Amino acid sequence: MWLKLVQVLLGFLMLFDVANGRLLKFTNVKCMDLPTNAGITKYEYCRLKVVRRNHVELSLKVGLLKLPITNLTTRLQCFQRSDGYRPFMYNVLFDFCKLMGARRYHISFERFIFDTIRKYSNFNHSCPWNEDYMSVEKFALDFTKVNMPVPAGVYRLDFTFYSYGRPLTLTQVFFEKIE
Repeated sequence: MWLKLVQVLLGFLMLFDVANGRLLKFTNVKCMDLPTNAGITKYEYCRLKVVRRNHVELSLKVGLLKLPITNLTTRLQCFQRSDGYRPFMYNVLFDFCKLMGARRYHISFERFIFDTIRKYSNFNHSCPWNEDYMSVEKFALDFTKVNMPVPAGVYRLDFTFYSYGRPLTLTQVFFEKIE
């Protein structure tokens, strides 16, 4: 469920800016239920689909097996590949429940990411979470609506979701920027 958000971010990263000759494209996505999740979550699917040239859609669905979920925290980390993946710009830990429930939330990277995917997901309310799944369906960003400069290179975004401090899921989204 939380990793789906990461995959939504992958859709965000699949941008093609014709005017500036830039291409950001998804190269892979990995979704994992972590060993510490104690049967709370189970990924049903996690995939990228190439719809047409330079247009990739992210879809994922994670089942929630123990409801309600009243405490949900997310860590969003960005890595750049250079002799392995090294930390790059963002390493943010935030209260997912507070982010989803707040009408006014300070402008931040996490707010930008989740507001972008909200209409493609079932992230339309705060905690307690009573639905038996979290999903993102057919998410792809329109490059005309997103202007987020990133240097050319290969990147990975990690979304780790925690409940009561215990890591549940990890979604890794890989993308490349070509100038």
